[in-house]
Amino acid sequence: MAHEDVIIDAQDIHKSFGDLEILKGVSLQVRRGEVVVLIGASGSGKTTFIRCINLLEDIQGGRIRVNGRAMGYRERADGSLVRDSEREIARQRRDIGMVFQRFNLFPHMTALENIIEAPIHVLGVPRAQALEHARSLLARVGLADKAAHYPSMLSGGQQQRVAIARALAMKPQAMLFDEPTSALDPETVGEVLQVMKELAEEGMTMVVVTHEMGFAREVADRVVVLDQGELIEQGPPEQIFSRPTHPRTQAFLSRVL
Repeated sequence: MAHEDVIIDAQDIHKSFGDLEILKGVSLQVRRGEVVVLIGASGSGKTTFIRCINLLEDIQGGRIRVNGRAMGYRERADGSLVRDSEREIARQRRDIGMVFQRFNLFPHMTALENIIEAPIHVLGVPRAQALEHARSLLARVGLADKAAHYPSMLSGGQQQRVAIARALAMKPQAMLFDEPTSALDPETVGEVLQVMKELAEEGMTMVVVTHEMGFAREVADRVVVLDQGELIEQGPPEQIFSRPTHPRTQAFLSRVL
């Protein structure tokens, strides 16, 4: 794997909450333009893992690099980790868009205002330019006519599509999706998955935690199975879904397929 092709490089990630070890040395590399889907039972560590990539959770061990740069930590001479300043971490987060299970839109702002907020205040983009880009992003997610709508006026699926547009407004190197459809009504799941599918086709680097096995089968370049905080198996969707080798993968898929 050519080094410059690796966007996300997570090595031996350990994470505990109190005495509970959630991640037990998970390593994953994601190449530019690759769509990696994480699957596994609830509590297997999938969400925690992508929150660690985006520095929303501290790690107790391991290293995360994005575009070859260490994320969130500096290494002391003795090899121990020191957390970077919040300012530096905020700067690093710009490279990684994150779409959450709950949409986290600002309720007092319209769809358009939600999208222009960070480009203007974080990146310093001129307002007129931010507005133009935001309108094109709303059109891209199929919501050109909803620019003036507040989140409360939108369905869950529409709110999630605004959240995707908001993440794209920062022109990220990669996008992380944490179960983006699990809080949605069944009839709006498809519209969000369709936008994600289009992003994948356009070459966006994506790491997706989902229970939507059809999406994983159709869109993923690689499916990664987590179980009890360990990466137990990974491969092309065809192999994972049709010929899984690990007994715990087989047991999980027999329950969900």
